Amino acid sequence: MNSSPRSAWRVALLALVALACVLGAPPDAQAKKKKKAKAAPTAPAQPAAAAKPVEPAKAAEPAKPVVAVLDVTDLWNGKCKTCHGPDGKGKPPKTEDMTAAAWQKRFTDAQIRKTIVEGFERDVDGVHQKMKSFPDLTPAQLDGLVAHVRGFAK
Repeated sequence: MNSSPRSAWRVALLALVALACVLGAPPDAQAKKKKKAKAAPTAPAQPAAAAKPVEPAKAAEPAKPVVAVLDVTDLWNGKCKTCHGPDGKGKPPKTEDMTAAAWQKRFTDAQIRKTIVEGFERDVDGVHQKMKSFPDLTPAQLDGLVAHVRGFAK
């Protein structure tokens, strides 16, 4: 794979940002915020006649980890755009339109990832379809390409 030094720095920077997001906040940061909120003074109680019914408190949702998605625009333009086009519409009948809802629904992320890594060769309705394999891509690049492809959804 040919990549410019600028792309390598971009990949390294995104990896560091992702790592910082994962490791940045201590697990008990949410608990400290809740304690401060409870310790804050509250407004004086209102008379019972004016009180509104209180809804039960909702359970706090657990924090979701932040995952940085690699910018794969250069990778897409260098390896994929020739056949799939800049917008994923492809060149039917040799390549399918990845913007179509039916296409997006038909393939899982794992299937897309596998096809990128292994390539394929098949005949569909008398049309020979073939895609080169890209086994040397990193997991981050594969995740970025899958996200890029999912971004074509109408």
